[in-house]
Amino acid sequence: MSLTRTLALVVGTLSLVAGLAACGDTESDVANETTSTQPIEISYHPCDELPPDVMAGFGLDLSKAYREERMGPVSFNCIIAHRAPRYGAGFYAMGQTFDDVVADERLVEKERLTVAGHTTSLADFTSGFSCMATIDIAPEVLQVSVDYTERESLSGEWLSTVDQACAEAKKIVNALGPYLPERL
Repeated sequence: MSLTRTLALVVGTLSLVAGLAACGDTESDVANETTSTQPIEISYHPCDELPPDVMAGFGLDLSKAYREERMGPVSFNCIIAHRAPRYGAGFYAMGQTFDDVVADERLVEKERLTVAGHTTSLADFTSGFSCMATIDIAPEVLQVSVDYTERESLSGEWLSTVDQACAEAKKIVNALGPYLPERL
């Protein structure tokens, strides 16, 4: 499917979801306006927008990526396996604010840096085995995860510490810096 058709499908889906959410009775619509925030819409899908040559430089083949679209909150995901060393890399365009994402108690920030003018948090995801790099592209975020394993039997073939995973995530986000969009 072409990039134009994919983006049209995504925009159409988001419009349909927004339209269905707007349906309802007047009383609940008024109550919702004062008690909830509007979801942040995105149209950037990492599988379509990440630069293939930069990703290939890291041994990440976008043509073999697993793509996923989630709603509530909106998240467009692109997951790729890396070989030598082995790890999983995930790229998530998320319809959430930077402050909301980094406030997640499962994230333990290891470093805060600036990448191409965007505040970026590198954090240990304590509910799993990955380093999460969260890039502020206001009002949304692009998140990059690099997985690792602590199993000694696999330590030679896989990334085996959060520090190794965060070093790889930092390299990836720095390489993506010049290609970061103004808005997701």
